[in-house]
Amino acid sequence: MRMSKGALRLLRPDSGLLVAQEIPSSPPGGFEVVRASHPLPDQGSLQAGEAAMRLIDRLGPGDLLLVLLSGGASALFEASPVPLDDLRTATVELLRSGLAIRDVNEVRKGLSEVKGGRLAERASARGATVVGLILSDIVGNPIDDIGSGPTALHSSRGERAKSILERHRLWDSMPATVQRLLRSAAEAHGVRSSLASGAVYNVIVADNGRAFQAARQEAERRGYASHILTTPMEGEARQAGRVVVSQALRWNPAARSVAVIAGGETTVTVHGGGRGGRNQELALSAAELLEGRPAVLLACGTDGADGNTEAAGAIVDGRTMARASALGLNPEEFLDNNDSYSFFGALHDLVVTGPTGTNVADLVLFLAHRPGRDRRERLSRSSGRGRASPLGSSRSDSAHSEGHGVSVHSH
Repeated sequence: MRMSKGALRLLRPDSGLLVAQEIPSSPPGGFEVVRASHPLPDQGSLQAGEAAMRLIDRLGPGDLLLVLLSGGASALFEASPVPLDDLRTATVELLRSGLAIRDVNEVRKGLSEVKGGRLAERASARGATVVGLILSDIVGNPIDDIGSGPTALHSSRGERAKSILERHRLWDSMPATVQRLLRSAAEAHGVRSSLASGAVYNVIVADNGRAFQAARQEAERRGYASHILTTPMEGEARQAGRVVVSQALRWNPAARSVAVIAGGETTVTVHGGGRGGRNQELALSAAELLEGRPAVLLACGTDGADGNTEAAGAIVDGRTMARASALGLNPEEFLDNNDSYSFFGALHDLVVTGPTGTNVADLVLFLAHRPGRDRRERLSRSSGRGRASPLGSSRSDSAHSEGHGVSVHSH
């Protein structure tokens, strides 16, 4: 919505299509507006794909197609020969599997008529110029994977999907319609239709790094010594949380107040039957390392959504373990059941923002105070019951395993 308003300040388009999870009360004039679903596609997603095809089929030489794209478009916007129920079944299996997002999107591209550059190809074949302005939610800003790359003309188109699913033992769980299409994609490797006649341009206009720089500037304005620990954070969420906290606790030991920022997009391999998301699971895994310390950690999705819940993420601090124990909650049991949402719900420590209107992956923010540097102070935050909760005093650092399979690089 905000991107479309920005475009309308500068341009007067002949027609347009706006696809979003929440429809604004006053949508931009002249736009067809479609409400669709994320992270699973719904009927609105298919309606949006059909509307985009109709818009493109009216283009001709000299026309400009402006595509304002953000993460989440993989689910919000779709055209496929696969029935919707089968698309949803496949997507659920992919999201539960712990696959990296680029592997998930490789499968999605093999099932779509708009992903993998097909949208741009359709417009370009009619002589139109295509410009994609993209909000990146994926580490490294790969244009062919953000929203599954509808404007990435030279993207893959699911050629590797079958081998990915077989390697991760997911092939047999895919519906027959999905298997048929992905076999065809594998056989069509390297085959493309006739060359497009129009030009295609893609520009990253905002990403994870820009959000982190803004967070760092605000932390410094508030008097924290600040550090961007990593932006390419990947791997299992429950391991990444422990890695981030253990490194943040050791950073700049001479500073009295520190802010350490990290983010990217982790994954969750679902084994239990609970509710949650990668940010809630990351926060829960970090709670034990923060026990008794004057420190607090926030993990959230910048789009305001985390997993299969309405929360954006969760917050933990030095009192989380004690408060959980008082309620008879065992964090490890909730982690094992992938039920971080119930854990934080009981503590009133979910972060619920609603849709933010943007998506530049996940943000992890760690704040700590080291008592005894200049004067003894304690960091506090509002508890779920609306009153300030001072955190416990610091304890000495202990060695923590940094886990395997987690990509956390100093930036």
